[in-house]
Order: sequence, then C-alpha cells, then structure tokens
Amino acid sequence: MSAQAFVGLRDIMVRRGILNDTRFMPAAEQLEIFLRVVAQANNYHSVCEFFQHSLETVSRNFNHVLQGILLLKDEYITLPDPTVPCHSHIKNNSNFYPYFKDILGAINGTHIPAIVSRQKQRRYRNRKDFISQNVMATISFD
Repeated sequence: MSAQAFVGLRDIMVRRGILNDTRFMPAAEQLEIFLRVVAQANNYHSVCEFFQHSLETVSRNFNHVLQGILLLKDEYITLPDPTVPCHSHIKNNSNFYPYFKDILGAINGTHIPAIVSRQKQRRYRNRKDFISQNVMATISFD
C-alpha cells in the first residue's frame, strides 16, 4: 500500500470517528497493525514484537480496525450482481455447465518477480525464497 493510500484510509477512518488517537497508540499505528496482519501475513506475535505491545492490545486493536473496515464496505466494495444470467462461455460448454452455472467471476493470484530496495526485501520474499509481489485479480469472462 502506498503512503498516500495509507494516509487516505486513515483520514477517512478518523473523520468518520472509526479510529481515534488513544493515549498510547495513534490511529496510524492501529491501522498499521491491522495491515501488517492482513496484507503481510504477519502473525500476532511478530506484530507484538515489532510494535512492543501485548498480545491483548494487538488483538483488540486488530478487531477494532476490522470492525471499522466492515463499516466502510458498502461504500467501497461492489459485489457482483447475482441476477446476471449464466455467461454463454459456460452455458455452451458441457465441461463447465451445469457445474459452474452460478459462477459470477473468478479470483486468481500469482507472484510477480519484483525489484525492491534491500531494506524492503524481507517483506517481499515469498515462501519459495525469491522477491515477488503477490497479485490477486478478480475477473469475469467479459
């Protein structure tokens, strides 16, 4: 996530009263904890170590931000229309129909090799031990 996108999301959540600076943790840190768990697949223990907070604090703040994200979902996430008829690519292919007649699209992910600075390489190293960016895309037949 770019710094501009991070600040934008934080500002939206603060403006709506979803996140607030607390005595011991600013709103930006609360959001960063959430994103480290979700986007970078860090476990709670590594996040606790990184931010020097207890497991209870990290868990509480993660869940608080998650509830806030759910409040924003209707405005920022568009779900597929279930009333759209079965796509002709599926309907006209006996290998696909009737097994995929209710499919609206597909999500697929891949790792794209990346070049990043040495300081960021640990964050981008995948399980096969090369530097990559995990890219997920949702597609339809159109």
